Amino acid sequence: MEALRDFLHPIDESMLYGQPESIGSKIQFYWEKKLEENSIVIIGCPDLRGTDHIKEYSNLRLIREEFYRLIWNNWNFKLYDLGDIIAGREWEDTEFALKKVLKELLEMKVQPIILGGSMGLNYTAYKALSILKKPLNYTAVDTKIEIGNTEGKLTDKNYLSKMIVEDFNLLFNFTNIGYQSYYVPQSTLKKFDTLDFEGIRLGNITTNIKDSEPIFRSSDFVGINLDSVESYDGTLSTGSTVNGFTNREICSLSRYIGLSKQVKIVGIYNFLGYSYNKMNEKLVSQILWYLLDGKNQQEYYENDEYIKYTVLHEDKELVFLKDQYVDRWWLAIDFEDNESSVFLVPCSINDYRDALEGNVPERYWKTFKKFL
Repeated sequence: MEALRDFLHPIDESMLYGQPESIGSKIQFYWEKKLEENSIVIIGCPDLRGTDHIKEYSNLRLIREEFYRLIWNNWNFKLYDLGDIIAGREWEDTEFALKKVLKELLEMKVQPIILGGSMGLNYTAYKALSILKKPLNYTAVDTKIEIGNTEGKLTDKNYLSKMIVEDFNLLFNFTNIGYQSYYVPQSTLKKFDTLDFEGIRLGNITTNIKDSEPIFRSSDFVGINLDSVESYDGTLSTGSTVNGFTNREICSLSRYIGLSKQVKIVGIYNFLGYSYNKMNEKLVSQILWYLLDGKNQQEYYENDEYIKYTVLHEDKELVFLKDQYVDRWWLAIDFEDNESSVFLVPCSINDYRDALEGNVPERYWKTFKKFL
């Protein structure tokens, strides 16, 4: 627990909220022994120097004050708030401290939630997850897709490129949810296609938010860029836009993230840190609440009984598995050269319906090509 002691500044006790059944009356701030496994641990990182914004730090206290007032919804896990990463003299010092803390928490088998800071800190989360020594799936909720530039210090504009070209590249798949076409050039989308990554436009995902569930189900870490949420007065995040997810939509996405048992780190980034009526702080606190509420429902979505559906397509069989009790689907990819190798790809009922119409789901081809 050396990193937790060296790099974290504890919470100010004056923020404690003792109303019965509130989060503030249940959350734990201090620790003496190893944290309980499968718990949620909030880590603040107010350093915004990885963004273009003139403001270098955000005030996460504002979020916490609202969050602690919300109701504890009879959740069956421990929740800790261990305070904020102490900002280093340089931006790289903050990255180093966060990586050390995340690695220590992952070794304890708890799930960190990074609150605040630049979207570029997803790269720090990625490096921390390298201790797992396994391919990683990353999902970003973001308005933009920026790849190609790897020069200079880590920022929210080059972190993805750094992931892709990293020597220890463990990035198996990347999905961007909610990009807006007028921010993403066609050349970027072509590169995406070459890498067999997936980008889902804002208009497509908002038609049915539930389509995000299979994506999060296969994700190891998720970054929510608050720039992806509509903000008419521009005070929510460092790069606020007039279009984006509504408040209800971003909370729904957060709940689906929480439902995923595979997600190991979640970050909520680019919070600017002020508003005139506390609406921004209330929104981020409720995004957190839905994330926790989703986690509490995980046990109801983890079953071992499936219904098998087989769809004939030309000379191959497409095998779908559906959870017998809840609406969760998988596409089974069988590698013929290895009898014991069957890779399950989370999908939706829409993929099954497309297969019935004679279309091989895009998820099938993208995954299959990664193993060639």
